[in-house]
Amino acid sequence: MTGFLHVSPADLATVGPETFLCVLGIALVLLDAFARSLRPAFPYITLAGVAAANFLGGYAPGSAFAGAIEGSELTRFVDLLALAAVALATLGADALLSRDKRNQGEFYALLLWSAAGLMLMVKGNDLLVVFIGLEMMSIALYVMAAWYRDVPEATEAGMKYFLMGAFASTFFLYGLATVYGRLGSTRLTTLKGALANGEGFSDPMLQIGLLAILSALAFKIALVPFHAWAPDVYQGMTTPAVAFLSTAPKAAAVVVAIKVLSTLAPAGLGEPWRPLLSILAILSILFGNIVALAQRDLKRMLAYSGIAQMGYVAIGLATFDGAAFEGTLVFLAGYLATNVAAFLAVAALSNGEKEPHPLADLAGMGRQRPFAASVLTLAMLSLTGLPPTVGFIGKLLVFRAAVDAGLFTLALVGIFGSLVSAGYYLRVVYYLWMKEPSREVAAPQEDVLSGAAYILLTAAILVLGVLPRPLLDMARAAVQSLPR
Repeated sequence: MTGFLHVSPADLATVGPETFLCVLGIALVLLDAFARSLRPAFPYITLAGVAAANFLGGYAPGSAFAGAIEGSELTRFVDLLALAAVALATLGADALLSRDKRNQGEFYALLLWSAAGLMLMVKGNDLLVVFIGLEMMSIALYVMAAWYRDVPEATEAGMKYFLMGAFASTFFLYGLATVYGRLGSTRLTTLKGALANGEGFSDPMLQIGLLAILSALAFKIALVPFHAWAPDVYQGMTTPAVAFLSTAPKAAAVVVAIKVLSTLAPAGLGEPWRPLLSILAILSILFGNIVALAQRDLKRMLAYSGIAQMGYVAIGLATFDGAAFEGTLVFLAGYLATNVAAFLAVAALSNGEKEPHPLADLAGMGRQRPFAASVLTLAMLSLTGLPPTVGFIGKLLVFRAAVDAGLFTLALVGIFGSLVSAGYYLRVVYYLWMKEPSREVAAPQEDVLSGAAYILLTAAILVLGVLPRPLLDMARAAVQSLPR
């Protein structure tokens, strides 16, 4: 980490977007304290800041801070996902938070700080940098989980997420310390060199360290058996915040896992890890889908759905193949658009953030609120993996990569899980359009920001499902930027 003692302008430019997001978050907190009359403008300030961060720079390939931080097409891919998730969550949050008088600047600041942390985490070529980014992301999310602190479920969600997240962080720290103790360095390049020379793979302590690091990442992804936090956190957390939590942080953790696993693949050391990743994938797909069938709360259903969806991601990780990693990135991009659409639509169709979100409340909503109901329907079809949605493209690429790698069992389990998932995804569609209304709802208020989010998400789900080539090219360039 001596590279941080001598900082050049080029180093600062590499982390320019993250720095800008942090400064903007601080500015929003100060504005909320001293100029509360500006609260209605906070969403627009946040959106402008996200756009500025996107064009600020820091995306030129190369290393900074003496190699501790590295920019590449892969980090650029994740940056775009993170900024998109912040923008979409902001678009969907304004009306809900304003209605409950919880539209403080801190909410948007926490979104920005969490995004900055996950962007830094992915850029880390040093496990210490990865850990700093991981904690920066997580601490902001812990606070967001308990945003409605007067709601018992939200307080419980924040406490559970904090305690279990801290436990996962100790795993990562133990793995980091073990790697440093065995190699004298925390750089991923050093780890790759040691494994390539054969000196690391025969070291059981180093393998235990890698296992601890991957376990911590599995917690952030919510793979079985590291999933216990997800249902309660999803249910208690404010819905726009869950839309962010369930997508961008998971994508960042998956990409860090890809970077760690890519240190094993060139040396031919991925094979011993394949059974473990395969077991995690199978358990997550089966458990997530089967338990989701029994859920009657929409947010809990989407929590277990998310566990299953990350099981499909684990199939891509288990192959240790470039084509599978490409499919995984496409899947993550599609999952971001689809899951954010689902949560924002659920929020729009519910009785409020302080109330439960039972499936029965959706009855007849297709006739009373057709716009939001149509978005939720499209999201359910994409999560099922039906064409012509982007969810179909992501699953197709992951399953095909598994077949090409000879992992037929994983592909069959993935297909079976998708068939099972149709039972609860299409049940939502049935309630929306075929059930009689169970309650009368007020006419929806015009909300420009939420409407913009629905239009953008609908376009992303359909356009990327019909014309996936640009996304495929970006994913291919991202994977090819991994060190060989």
